[in-house]
Amino acid sequence: MKNDQIKIQINQSKIKFPLNTIGIDIGQSLTKIVWLERDNLYLKLMVTKPNFEEIIEFLDSKKGVYKNFNFTGGKAFNLSNKYSKEVETKLYNEFQANIKGIETLYLLNKEKDVPDSLIITIGTGTSIVLKKKSIQHLGGTALGGGLFIGLLKLLFNFNDFQKAMKLSTKGDRYNVDLKVSDIYEPEDDRVDSIFREFTAASFGKINDNFSLNSVQKEDIINSLICIIGENVGIIACEMAENNEIKNLIFCGGFLRNNKVLKNILSLLCRVHNKKAIFLKNSEFCGAIGALLI
Repeated sequence: MKNDQIKIQINQSKIKFPLNTIGIDIGQSLTKIVWLERDNLYLKLMVTKPNFEEIIEFLDSKKGVYKNFNFTGGKAFNLSNKYSKEVETKLYNEFQANIKGIETLYLLNKEKDVPDSLIITIGTGTSIVLKKKSIQHLGGTALGGGLFIGLLKLLFNFNDFQKAMKLSTKGDRYNVDLKVSDIYEPEDDRVDSIFREFTAASFGKINDNFSLNSVQKEDIINSLICIIGENVGIIACEMAENNEIKNLIFCGGFLRNNKVLKNILSLLCRVHNKKAIFLKNSEFCGAIGALLI
């Protein structure tokens, strides 16, 4: 993946962004960096590599202009310590940073405050946070972008996320997945029309009667995304129901350009009478939060 950079013109009357601070969210797979330059907010996405070489090179280029480096994310500890000898640094809890970032993006996108919501961050793994008057981390799941990229490498020997996203939109999961309607006869009235469209078994059509020569890479990739999306969506909807929450805000790097995932999450929310919310540039919520806390 190439390092991507986005520029957003900001109205400082809505939200005051600090001029001398950089927000840095270092995750297991991706690093997100946010800073203000004149009236433009810059959002930079980089791959997190073991030696942090490219991240260090970029941050070193900013030391003369920006006095404060605010860090968050699971991989931020070592770089926070490194730069504490050179600039003012702070290391924030990633759940607090994510919530602050979501509040900011929601205000920029919707021009109003975030309602009581469940915030589901789908990155390498998935975390779920309840936002009411206070913030409560409810848990999560190991399903996420890490599983997806790992299986891509194992099955097809490539890990180009954007290439996978393009392939996924050309695939049909139900060439390999088994629907309820594949099991029950059309005349069997024990199953209604909605339930017939549900997934009975992921990869359920790959059995003794299935020809492996007919397997299409696009179908497998589409199915993998839906496996993750269905399970994350069901867990999130159950947690929302248990906490009397209607709004589910989905964010995180695995949603980036991921049309298939957004569609499956939206469908599950509709079935469970919940509202799925996707905010533009939500993969940067942790870095934005770290910038502003």
